[in-house]
Amino acid sequence: MLPFLKEVATDLVNRYGDSLKDIAIIFNNKRPEVYMKQYFVEIVKKPIWSPSFFTIQDFFKQASIAIEIDKIGQIAHLHECYTRLLLTNDQEPLSIDRFFPIAETILSDFAQIDYELIDPSAIYQEIHDLAAIEKQFQFLTKEQIAFLEAFWKSFSQYGQEQIREKFIALWKMMPQLYTDFKHTLEKLGKSTTSAMYREAAINTRTDSMLTGPYKQLVFVGFNALNRAEGTLFKRWQEQGKALFYFDADQYYLEDKMQEAGLFIRKNIEQWRLENALGPFPDTLRRKTDRITVFEASGFTAQAKILHTLLAKKKKETPIAVLLADENLLIPTLQSIPETLLTNITMGFPINQSPIFGLVEIWLRIQTNYYTTNTYTIPYKDLESYLAHPLINTLPSEKKEIQQTIKDNNYLDVPYAALAHYNEINVFFKREKHAIPLITALEVILKRIFNYRKDHGNLTLIEASLFTTALQELNHLYDGLHVYSSLQQAALPFTISLVRKHLYNINAAIEGDPLKGVQIMGMLESRNLDFKEIYILGANDGILPKKSFGNTFIPDAIRRAYGLPVLENQEALSAYLFYRLLQRSEQITIVYNNQVDENSTGEVSRFIKQLAFESNFSFSQLKQQQETNISKLPLPLHITKTGKVAETLDNYLTVDPLKISATALTNYIQSPLLFFFKNIAKIKEPDQLMDDFQVNKIGSVLHEVMQWFYEDLKSTNATITANRIHEKCSELPTLCLQALSNTFYKNKTYLSLEKTTSIEKIILQIVEDYARIILNIDIGTCPFNIIELENNEDYVIDFLITVNGQEKLVKLQGIIDRIDEKDGKIRIVDYKTGGDVLEYTKNNDELFNASNPKFNKALIQTLFYTYIYEQKKGIEDVEPHLYAVRRLNNEGSFFHSDNQALVGDRLKEIKAVFLSKLRETLEELFNKEIPFMHNPSVILPYNELYEEFFRSSSSDHKT
Repeated sequence: MLPFLKEVATDLVNRYGDSLKDIAIIFNNKRPEVYMKQYFVEIVKKPIWSPSFFTIQDFFKQASIAIEIDKIGQIAHLHECYTRLLLTNDQEPLSIDRFFPIAETILSDFAQIDYELIDPSAIYQEIHDLAAIEKQFQFLTKEQIAFLEAFWKSFSQYGQEQIREKFIALWKMMPQLYTDFKHTLEKLGKSTTSAMYREAAINTRTDSMLTGPYKQLVFVGFNALNRAEGTLFKRWQEQGKALFYFDADQYYLEDKMQEAGLFIRKNIEQWRLENALGPFPDTLRRKTDRITVFEASGFTAQAKILHTLLAKKKKETPIAVLLADENLLIPTLQSIPETLLTNITMGFPINQSPIFGLVEIWLRIQTNYYTTNTYTIPYKDLESYLAHPLINTLPSEKKEIQQTIKDNNYLDVPYAALAHYNEINVFFKREKHAIPLITALEVILKRIFNYRKDHGNLTLIEASLFTTALQELNHLYDGLHVYSSLQQAALPFTISLVRKHLYNINAAIEGDPLKGVQIMGMLESRNLDFKEIYILGANDGILPKKSFGNTFIPDAIRRAYGLPVLENQEALSAYLFYRLLQRSEQITIVYNNQVDENSTGEVSRFIKQLAFESNFSFSQLKQQQETNISKLPLPLHITKTGKVAETLDNYLTVDPLKISATALTNYIQSPLLFFFKNIAKIKEPDQLMDDFQVNKIGSVLHEVMQWFYEDLKSTNATITANRIHEKCSELPTLCLQALSNTFYKNKTYLSLEKTTSIEKIILQIVEDYARIILNIDIGTCPFNIIELENNEDYVIDFLITVNGQEKLVKLQGIIDRIDEKDGKIRIVDYKTGGDVLEYTKNNDELFNASNPKFNKALIQTLFYTYIYEQKKGIEDVEPHLYAVRRLNNEGSFFHSDNQALVGDRLKEIKAVFLSKLRETLEELFNKEIPFMHNPSVILPYNELYEEFFRSSSSDHKT
């Protein structure tokens, strides 16, 4: 089948021959022009004068002597008009920054009113009446009331009192605002695109300006027409000045249940427009092609399928990759084989580029300066800056900065600490006014652009992105210079303006639009045909979308006046999808089966409709992710030879290393983890994270409880409820001292005034946790404190047999608290994490880390209990876990099957523990048994683990 545009080109050549120069060809967008010119070359095969080509917007602009005004100018003038109206009505005006969100919606509604040739007075009067009636609830159904309540709530962000009355007043003055706005622009010789449409439709005097220069106007591939277009097209057709080429199929035109044909049917039946190509083809009904549907496991996984599917394609093969979800652009570019030519027809959204990421960091920092009124930088933003691919910070400088943050526990880094780094100094300089803010950002982007260009690192895409971003900033700079109201707005408004402008623009990426892989959105596919098509992101809710733009005009009134509604958007999506099938020979559809906030996990209903109604056949495939065990970054076991064996022997010598409770549970969970931490001595890497201070809550709480009871014990070891109550008045001070000591190694370093917001949160958490523990202790009183965190005395020799020889290994326990209540000695262990008190009822599973009820805290407290009993030569010591999050509801006894671990149950499990302890340690020191990884336990990732294997000798590897 011929491509649609080639059919049109052939028909036009047959109609006009050498007179093509006398016609104007008008498209919805610019992309089809390139294809049409190519088809003329192929058909005519000789030099000819080209027809004139236009987009519909550019064509209508010819009828107006006014200059089109940009969006910034529209909002500035609308604000001026609105302010005058408010002052006339003795109302307080809104500042530009508060008016801006309302203005965007008002302008959108004004534009639709113009496109649809609606009388603004009539429609806004009805809205005003509806809003007034809303106050009289007896006229409304429950559904209508619910709609109106939701409608009013949508304005709560403006914080106005008497919101309903304000907006009723707003709608009442809206016709006057519309008129004033238009008159203001007319005086300046300016206009909006929608106003140009309206003027052309209602003023027949403009016809000669549009149709006069051409023998014929040719409108190609139009689908959804607004009323202005429909009025003009019908008039010009009646005058014999216009031809229309519609791209459609009888499959969805004849069946009025098919939404894809909604607008073409309207064009034919309502506007009486004729298709220049005659009767529409009946292709889709007869097609039996196979459509391949891939079910991908994840968002980016959708794009990864492309690499395999396109791997064997020839370099210049015309292929269309359509992104129903345009956020897939980056993964798609990364997945297409480098051997293929690639053209980004849709343009490159700046918001998906590293440039926008860098701008976003800068805008956040400037916002932080303004809102906190400090010259400090959130360390997370500083980290993002240092790690950004466009920033070339020296590794030594980066390391130095990170060490400064760590040494000073900075959550907010003072600018002064960075001022001596040249590039950082420029980037983090504070801006206080609108125009300097724009200028400063331009300087930053130009410096990065020039640096990458001078060092040969600038790619074609980057160059286009930088150029487009700088052009937009320059345009914004000019707008701020012209409109004083924008300059006077608060700085956060300018910041939001920069963000919004850059977020919504695309950079044109030059490529060959006729060869290779054409990457485009669904709208860019209008009029274009490809034999081979891949549609990515074809999820329901994305194809078609389930959202509609902001508007102040309720749905019922929109329908009554013929304004666009959600169904129009769905009909357009359906048309774009179905027309792709008409001339294609190979279609592959990919969707994401994962359910999350951005994905339904369901394929588009368009595909389901096709499968049910059409003669297409479907091949359903599910993406399988490869799992290659040979590529795992770490070996699964380590032999006990060489230096590994020597380190193990150090635990059994005269001056041995000691096994702690944590070392024991590391080994039980995964012997490989024990190797990393206790043999290879790999420490957790220093990381800067949002919660790096929050992770120290346990340490702070331990110090608070130790100091609290040390003070009480120093005068009397017997603890009573009254003594705890009296001491609790000192708790806030103890928490502050413990926090200061833990973070800054100085009990008196911090004062409440010097604490950061995060530190205040930690103080409150620690104090709350301490009060939970003390409230439990009050209920336990009286009891005697025996010892608190003895770091030296609790070490014992433990006899094991290794390879037939008896060996002694030293076990060491550092116990949080030892107390005595009613003749019973208790080992108390404080825990602030998610530790539980329930343990497996099968004692033989006590050391089995694969058991879902494996209880690491129980093993550790039994370990402390055993050491204490052996050291003191006593029995019946009770292990207690103060798991703060569960303490109020569950108490401190470990339990299984709702029975506390006391009495005979405790004796039984102590015996099992002793047996398992000896068995585990004998396995640990048996050099014939390598350090194996327990596959049921997730090994915490640590890049230093990998570094160990890269740098260690081969006898450590298997």
